[in-house]
Amino acid sequence: MQDSAKIGAVAAFWIGVGLIQTFNWGGGLPKAAVMLCFVLAILLVIAQTRRAPAPLPPWLARTIVVAFWFFLALDLSYLSLRIVSPHLIDIATTTLAAGHALLHGGNPYAMAIDGGPESAGFTGYKYLPMMIATYLPLGAPLGQRGVLLTNLVLFLTCLWLMKQLGRSLLAPFLFLMLPLVAEQIFAKGATDLAAVMPLLAAFVLRGKSAFAAGICVGLSIAAKPVPGILFLPCVLPAAQRGRYALGVVVGLLPILPFLAWSPHDLIANTVIFNLTRAADNTAWLFAAPQLVTTAHLAVAALYAGACIYLWRKPATLATRSGVGAMLTLATILAGPGAHHNYQLWWLPFYAVSLALALAPTGDEACQDSPSRYTSARVDARGS
Repeated sequence: MQDSAKIGAVAAFWIGVGLIQTFNWGGGLPKAAVMLCFVLAILLVIAQTRRAPAPLPPWLARTIVVAFWFFLALDLSYLSLRIVSPHLIDIATTTLAAGHALLHGGNPYAMAIDGGPESAGFTGYKYLPMMIATYLPLGAPLGQRGVLLTNLVLFLTCLWLMKQLGRSLLAPFLFLMLPLVAEQIFAKGATDLAAVMPLLAAFVLRGKSAFAAGICVGLSIAAKPVPGILFLPCVLPAAQRGRYALGVVVGLLPILPFLAWSPHDLIANTVIFNLTRAADNTAWLFAAPQLVTTAHLAVAALYAGACIYLWRKPATLATRSGVGAMLTLATILAGPGAHHNYQLWWLPFYAVSLALALAPTGDEACQDSPSRYTSARVDARGS
């Protein structure tokens, strides 16, 4: 891939996410079209990583480093303005209310925590216990400012993990440069990085400890079922799969006390509510409700196919991360809403795959068959 094509791929990514951000309420159909383009683009990105593309030229690598620190300073400045007088959306305020209820002995899933128009009788807290646990330490004493500071910690951790995965600043830069990200986590207080960060950690740990990687996936699901459930096959290691499964179970343990406390309230607000929600006009299915079942079956088939493929075949980090992003995009497209905070579920993983396609390091290749790749590297050096 030529340098101009690499710059074009970065620009296309920025423009595409910008279009998704532009098409919000009432823009379900054009937003779905852009998201579908990203699904198709992932296939091209994965294919590109298999062609041994040339690394970035030094001048472009230096430009990315400078741009990374520029955008980081810009985001921190934006946070410093927003934290003065925060006005966060219900995702954050209900999480604070759930923590407050828990500290005072109440069950957030059995209380009237979330009584918005979409609740339709489900008024308990809509996320899982690890979400409460993540925001409680700073949220309890600092309120909405505590949410934003927690998001800062999660954001910086995500950037660091993405750098470990991409072995350069390109992957975190691709995520950092998106206005949608800063708007969601620093202006609106979206809490989705609490579920995304453990998945990035799971990819980092996958080749070191199957058990630890499983715990991270379990903790992600214990914060929010999606995207964690979608990444179960993507993080699946080539060996010690039993230890991986055990780790997932351990990561899910924070759910058990609440399940024992009031199983009906927990399941009703976190599972049944999401399965029975009517589509809103951020989703294309709002205009075609008769296709809901078809869309759900298509995503189920895609997920089953991904599970079989990743179970049987060795795959690179770029492939696994890209498949996770693809499954997440498909799930959003088949869901009742395509809200902006949902885009945080797939953007970091798409950025990692794209970075590995544009700036290969030679170290990410087929993790499930290291001996074969090592031989290939030796042969390449010898030639």
